[in-house]
Amino acid sequence: MLSYTKEGVSLNLFHENRYIAKDNLKAIKLVVCFRRERKYFQTGVSLSDEDFAQLFTCKKKTVIESRQSLERTFYKFKTIIDALLEKNKFSFDNIERQLGHHANLLVKDCFDRKIATLKENNQFGSASSYDLAYKTICEFDSRKQLDLKHITVDWLKKYERKMLETNRSYTTIGIYVRNIRAVMNEAILSESLDRSFYPFGRGKYEVPTGEARKLALPLHTIKRIFQYQSLTDPTISKYKDLWLFSYLCNGANFNDILRLKFKNINGDEISFLRGKTINTSRKKKSVVAYLTDEMRAIIKRTGNPVQLPDNYIFPYLCNCLTPEAEYKMVQDVIKRTNDRMDRISKALEIPKVTTYTARHSYATVLKRSGANIAFISESLGHSDLKTTENYLASFETEEREKNAKFLTAFG
Repeated sequence: MLSYTKEGVSLNLFHENRYIAKDNLKAIKLVVCFRRERKYFQTGVSLSDEDFAQLFTCKKKTVIESRQSLERTFYKFKTIIDALLEKNKFSFDNIERQLGHHANLLVKDCFDRKIATLKENNQFGSASSYDLAYKTICEFDSRKQLDLKHITVDWLKKYERKMLETNRSYTTIGIYVRNIRAVMNEAILSESLDRSFYPFGRGKYEVPTGEARKLALPLHTIKRIFQYQSLTDPTISKYKDLWLFSYLCNGANFNDILRLKFKNINGDEISFLRGKTINTSRKKKSVVAYLTDEMRAIIKRTGNPVQLPDNYIFPYLCNCLTPEAEYKMVQDVIKRTNDRMDRISKALEIPKVTTYTARHSYATVLKRSGANIAFISESLGHSDLKTTENYLASFETEEREKNAKFLTAFG
């Protein structure tokens, strides 16, 4: 018979007598006793009196399967009780809390909880990133009962290879793996996953980093975009204006410029908090951009005609939208802008231009014009100079490559 006693805590099987199901089956529970108190826990197993009496001797397949299930449940409880006693934290509430943790270590459940929390905090971009990461996990490992403990160093290496085979870049893989790591960190923090199962770190699995090509446009190319006019598609001008406003407004991303309101304008300056860091930085630091004549002209052409303080500068969002609807609208505008800028790129026969190009172009044009890196860092909204230096590193690689060609330009 399964039985356990330690430091005044006992754990035993209990065959229910009060409630009898069909076929004379009675539920088997686990009973934990401590200081004359008892707590009963369901096991999901029911047996007749006869089968329960022969639980450890009967050769019937159904009884053997029931015994194995009970043994697994019993030793899970024993492990929890041992751990709580070792930490001097034993209580019935803590048993239930730990059972809840142990029951919810499925990768699907962990990602579902994380995504739900992010959405509750209106972090829909991050929620989308975690959703994509989970989909790639399912693509690689189709087990419905995939547990966090199954994510080992070997599992992660095979996952990385699979992602490379399906043409994901190291940058993209790094994003997905960091999401997996974050979920495991939260499970360890809540004490539902033992740190011994953690597969990340030096000597284990290290998150890959890829250097994405940050294509910054030279000033003469930006001038051509400024001057470009489409004779066939009137929508191109509107989305080109949004792109140019992003470039001129310190390379602000679209999530920020579409949320700008007229009250963000103060004389010749426009200030705002970066949406990307507002939930991660304790110190809230405003980004301040000079409102140029070109920016004022764009607002006049494509901005909201009713310039009340609480009105959005650009007429895409409104105060009646839910946070999720706002996120979807921003993504839609980004998609449409990228489409129109791609048409301009093809028409001008220049490398593909996206909304992201505006930010990198702003930074590199200033750097190549001799602007102080501290000013560039502040205008981008970076928390420190090191972030800005890393951000600009790839521009220097492009510059070195270009200059190296002069060495053999014998002409």
